Amino acid sequence: MTAKDWFSDFARGSSLGLGMIPGVSVGTIGLIVNVYDKLLDSISGLTKHFFKAAMALLPLALGCVISALIILIGYSYLSEYIPFEITALFGGLTLGGTPVIIKAIDWKNLRKSDVLRILIGFIVAAGIGVLSVLAYKFQWFDVAAAFENPNENIWVYPVTFVAGFIAAVACLLPGISGSMVLFIFGIYNPIIALYSGDNSMLHNHDRIGTGLLLTLILLVGVIMGLVCFAKVMRKLEENHRQATFTIVLGFILGSVASIFVNNNIWSYYESGAAWWHYLIGAFLFVAGFFALYLAIRWSWKRAEQNASQIQMEEKPSEEENA
Repeated sequence: MTAKDWFSDFARGSSLGLGMIPGVSVGTIGLIVNVYDKLLDSISGLTKHFFKAAMALLPLALGCVISALIILIGYSYLSEYIPFEITALFGGLTLGGTPVIIKAIDWKNLRKSDVLRILIGFIVAAGIGVLSVLAYKFQWFDVAAAFENPNENIWVYPVTFVAGFIAAVACLLPGISGSMVLFIFGIYNPIIALYSGDNSMLHNHDRIGTGLLLTLILLVGVIMGLVCFAKVMRKLEENHRQATFTIVLGFILGSVASIFVNNNIWSYYESGAAWWHYLIGAFLFVAGFFALYLAIRWSWKRAEQNASQIQMEEKPSEEENA
């Protein structure tokens, strides 16, 4: 790999860091910057050609981590002052990514089973948000409080692993945001709170042990999800494309509902916030939708232009051979 290619992949990896924003799919961003196939092949190649695959992933991973840290710092600050506005932006970005999935579905041959899968995906994703609100209202459990005392709430550890695994799987599916999965599970903010805020590990040293353990468990879940599902994703795209993308579409639509109905934002609704917060939120929802939607349309147009150019270049050579 030349230095030019390395820095090119680093820049593309930096764009993948946008996947830390709930609603922005790493898979969709990968398609837009033309690195999705390389990312999938490199991850699946770790089990056979570890060193070669790891070197291919290194610039992508470094760029992704650096930009993700910058985004998380910004989110941590803004979420204290404009939580609904940020949530609405997440919802718009989530909905804006649906064209990738809609295009992949064969609507002419849509069957009842496909409609059922869309419905199931919606119910599962929306249900997670609704259940988190019910848990908050009836005090079944408080995820944020449990993260502050995980040793007294052992269930936090397996939930963190499962959420990390599912989030990693979601990262490989264009249209689904891994961080959005963490958000609707209710552990996105608690994870960030481990490193940012007055009660973070930096200020409360008593949390260092459990904080690092939770981070490690999350990372193990993410890594296992990536390694296990990279190959599976290829087979699903090839052999069960319609079934895969119909249930993904339902999950995305349900996630939009969960973004606005979850335990992270419900207390804000009860606080009696001023009307203009909701007006700005509505504007950001629309802006987020069109920003990602137009970016996807632009990437499709660019891909068509590249394909046409390749055909134009190949045609003269075929005529010369004839």
